[in-house]
Amino acid sequence: MSEVALELIVTVKTGETKRFSKSCGKNNSTVSLNNLHKNCVELQNEVNGYLTTLVEEERSVTNVNNGSKTNESDVDEDMSDDDEDEDSVEPNGPHAKRLKQ
Repeated sequence: MSEVALELIVTVKTGETKRFSKSCGKNNSTVSLNNLHKNCVELQNEVNGYLTTLVEEERSVTNVNNGSKTNESDVDEDMSDDDEDEDSVEPNGPHAKRLKQ
């Protein structure tokens, strides 16, 4: 009995690997696009949760090693609102000009 599945392997910088898998069907069944999409979204959410946990753990270890906690004064000054006009996007999406034909 074979199984149709999505599989994703995450390898962290320590070399440890974590395998994520979602079954899409059994016995060489035809997999619908909706079923594939649903399983991709579920797999993505599962992996995002895992990666978020890793990042939070690393941040807490970094904060403990530095003897400080993250505060707003550590924010990069280049991220100020002064350069709002550069690479701006309209509220309704990117602005496109219509060309005359």
